[in-house]
Amino acid sequence: MSPFPSRALVVLRVPRGAPAPPPARIRAAIAADRERLRLPPADGDIEYRLAGPYAVEVDGQGLDEYVAWEI
Repeated sequence: MSPFPSRALVVLRVPRGAPAPPPARIRAAIAADRERLRLPPADGDIEYRLAGPYAVEVDGQGLDEYVAWEI
């Protein structure tokens, strides 16, 4: 068993050149990941860090990928 508490981590994609996902979308994705991990709901607002954009191509479509993790 890890001595560190589990944390949510999500990858969000937007069309290339579009703005980063809004905070509400990021927090909702993190909350959904917490649920999948069977973690209790977060107390208050979920604090997170965001990295990106990283240019990716999926099925020939150019996207920007962001990685968010709760802190």
